[in-house]
Amino acid sequence: MKSVCLLSHRPGSTREAFREYYETSHSRLGSRYFPFSKYVRNHVVSSAGEVDFDVITEFFFDDGVDVAGVHSGRVREILDEDEKRFMDQRLIRPAGSEEMLLSGSARDIAPAGTQRQMLMLTHAGDAGNFRDAVNSWGKQLAEEGGLPRVSVDYTQAHAPSGEGRFPFDAVLSLWLPENGGALSGLSPPAALELRADVLTEVCESTPELLRELYAPETP
Repeated sequence: MKSVCLLSHRPGSTREAFREYYETSHSRLGSRYFPFSKYVRNHVVSSAGEVDFDVITEFFFDDGVDVAGVHSGRVREILDEDEKRFMDQRLIRPAGSEEMLLSGSARDIAPAGTQRQMLMLTHAGDAGNFRDAVNSWGKQLAEEGGLPRVSVDYTQAHAPSGEGRFPFDAVLSLWLPENGGALSGLSPPAALELRADVLTEVCESTPELLRELYAPETP
């Protein structure tokens, strides 16, 4: 099972302060209570145009985990209080995700400093051939850019409308080679609308750290 979420810094703070607190405190707190099988924060480094989020977070769980059950009661209260320290809670936007590998090797643990260009897509007009268009474009970009990996997340927003709704239908990820820059001059097929082009730096908790931190019996 996988979900993704857009998160933003609280008013009066900065993207840099948000990242620092998330990585040194909040991610470790969440890992205490949730049995993540994989936990990845893609922090925004730059974007083509303004975006109202600072990170695209990915949460992975083994099948059968009762995520809603974990995220309730005292645990929900603890995490809610911590979110208020650095997040704009109005702009917490989660979605279910179906991840597909389009090109390159399967995901492993991302080394520190890994960069990922994330293209936020919605369908333009007829949504019938949306997936075909995304998959074809992703494979084309992989070949033309010499990219080590291209993957895509097809999303299902949890909230039907409002500020809490995940605003994109897919996230196309271009995993950049070491010391390689982001691709420029991107022109999506007619079936796609490129809503945001974001360069991120990947921060991933290792399996060893997730096992070390997980202690749900200590609220």
